[in-house]
Amino acid sequence: MTHAHVVGGGPAGWAAARQLARAGWSVDLHAGEPHHPYNRVEVSKSLLAGTAEVADHGLGAVPDGVTVHVGGRIVVKRGKLVRDSDGAELTGPVVLATGAVPRSIASLDDAHLLRTADDAVRLRESIRDGDRVEVIGAGVLGMETASSLIDAGHRVRVHDLAPEIMGRMLPVDAARWLRGVHERRGVEFALGGAAEPDGDAVAVVAIGVRPDTELAEQLGLDVDDGIVVDHLGRTSRTGLYAAGDCSTLRIGERRRRDEDLASARASGVRAATGVLVDAGDVDAPDPIDPAPPRRWSVQAGLRITTVGDVVDAVAPGAGVQRETGDHGQLIVVADDVDAGTYEAVVVRDGIVVGAASVAKRPNPRGVVAQVGRPWQE
Repeated sequence: MTHAHVVGGGPAGWAAARQLARAGWSVDLHAGEPHHPYNRVEVSKSLLAGTAEVADHGLGAVPDGVTVHVGGRIVVKRGKLVRDSDGAELTGPVVLATGAVPRSIASLDDAHLLRTADDAVRLRESIRDGDRVEVIGAGVLGMETASSLIDAGHRVRVHDLAPEIMGRMLPVDAARWLRGVHERRGVEFALGGAAEPDGDAVAVVAIGVRPDTELAEQLGLDVDDGIVVDHLGRTSRTGLYAAGDCSTLRIGERRRRDEDLASARASGVRAATGVLVDAGDVDAPDPIDPAPPRRWSVQAGLRITTVGDVVDAVAPGAGVQRETGDHGQLIVVADDVDAGTYEAVVVRDGIVVGAASVAKRPNPRGVVAQVGRPWQE
């Protein structure tokens, strides 16, 4: 049996450990939080709302051959990765799956950040009845946070420099539709300008994340908006691999870094495969482009799903079903506020290159399944 280490207990690290264990390897998985690895996407949903506990969202039973260490730190000493608790060196292949850290705002140094289960508990316990909560950031995390706080009966206002919500995930038309849903539920918005939160309110900063590359930089690895890896998760140093939000995939001269759950899991499997290939256990697969990014969110009782390229699509005007822009034609397939349903596709050169779906229940055979196929009107 051969041994490896995985640093990070998120979905990428968990996927890498599980893949190696399936191949008969023993794995030490080092999770920095004091909890058994859990689904972190619930931090801004059920964990913040207080309708679930961390144990309800564990990533699964620990595979045979995997030993999970929680609450410890891995540090770099004399150019080597070691456990801070006892100085033991991590020998053999190491997969860095250190994830990302939330961005902060210097002028709001007392605001809450939301990344971990413990962050969610601290925020929830800091809000008194009648408090207004000011959410800085109208991206996925900010809007999920606002939705959960409204569910809990709090007053919420969302701020963002951008003129519309969810700018990195949804086309403008879909974002405007979703904002209307939130407004009808009581969320207030202050968009298109610098945030001016009420000084007496509880503030939450949710302006995105940056890859956690601290260990990689101390080790001298190639870093460019994430730890640069090849199609098998290999870094610039033999024996070190990276996966998940902390990594950026090198595809020829391009770089690609995804922050969605599916991509994190896929990159964990890629890194584990790289370990097995370099150990001579399996043959190297041919490089392939990763699947189109698939992102999802749950807000206001609705499931929002996007696949492929939808953000840069031009938005149709009121009552217009089709508009053409540089990035393709946005076609609104369904728009039913009462039913809580919105669907749109982006078509370029006759091919569906992206799709957005908002519905009370996910529809895997709907428009999101059309990405990559010829468009049939």
